Amino acid sequence: MSCDITSGFNLGCRDNVGGIEQIYILSGSVTTYTEFSTGLLSGITGSGVFYTFELPRNVGDLTETVNASLENGTVFYTQTLNVGFHKLQSSIRNQVKVLAQNPELKIIVKTNNGTSDYIGQYFLLGRYRGATLSAGTGATGTAFGDANQYSLTFETTEPQPMWEVKTTLGALSTALSGITIA
Repeated sequence: MSCDITSGFNLGCRDNVGGIEQIYILSGSVTTYTEFSTGLLSGITGSGVFYTFELPRNVGDLTETVNASLENGTVFYTQTLNVGFHKLQSSIRNQVKVLAQNPELKIIVKTNNGTSDYIGQYFLLGRYRGATLSAGTGATGTAFGDANQYSLTFETTEPQPMWEVKTTLGALSTALSGITIA
C-alpha cells in the first residue's frame, strides 16, 4: 500500500498560542516553489510585491478543513482566513474592491505562534489554485465600543494541506526571491 504511515508524533510542551499577526498578499506572480521537506517551503520565486496587511490583536483566524469522501475516494483541503480591518474609510474600501476582483490570490499568514521566542510561523494559502475573497462586510457597529471595520473572508480549496514557509530568524524576505515585501 502506498499510503503507509511512516511516523507518529509526541505530545509537545504547552508553549502554543493562537491568533495571527499579519497577512501578506501578492501582487505579482510565483514561478517556482522550493520544497525544503514535505509540507515545508524554503523558497518562493517570482515577481511583484507581497503587501503587508497588519491586523489588530484578536481579529483574525485561519482554519484548514480536511474534506474526505469515502464514497468518491477524494480528499481536499479548504483553507479559510478571516480578518478584520478597523475603520470604514475609502482607502480600505478601495483595497477591498481590488481584492474581491482578484481570482487567484497568494496569501502568506504570519501566526503569533512559533518557536520559543514567539517569532511566528508563516503559512501559504492558495499555492495550487489561489485564494479568493469569498465574503465580507463593512459595518459601523451600534454602540460606541462596537467594531467599525471591514470583516473579510478569504478561501481556497487545495489538493494538499497548507504549506509552512521556512524563514531565517522570522524574516519572510529570506524565503523570497524576486518578490519584495512592502
